[in-house]
Amino acid sequence: MNEKENRHLIELSELLMTKIMNKEITICETCDNIFDYVPQRIYCDECRRERKKAYKRKYYEENHEKERASQRKYYEENREKINARRRMNSEKIAEYQCKYHEKNREKILARQRKYYAMRKKRNVK
Repeated sequence: MNEKENRHLIELSELLMTKIMNKEITICETCDNIFDYVPQRIYCDECRRERKKAYKRKYYEENHEKERASQRKYYEENREKINARRRMNSEKIAEYQCKYHEKNREKILARQRKYYAMRKKRNVK
């Protein structure tokens, strides 16, 4: 590197340090990513997400049986409500599929004919 590039890098580092001192930006504790200053925030968004996932994973591994027991208890107490929700969802899906099929009947039939012809052609060889 020549002297001009060195001077430029020094100016950039000084600019970064002044912005950090003026609390305009912050550097992440784990990955050294630079982000806007927010009071009492030391991790960037990606690191916060990863730390939260790791904490949840660790908690679930340590308390797996406890979590499963609470899920079983909830399911037993709300079995009818859960089954009704499932029925409603399956009815809505069937209704949507019926409407879609009516609306796009020609397109669906054309696609089926195309695949049928391809399979027939492949089997003839």
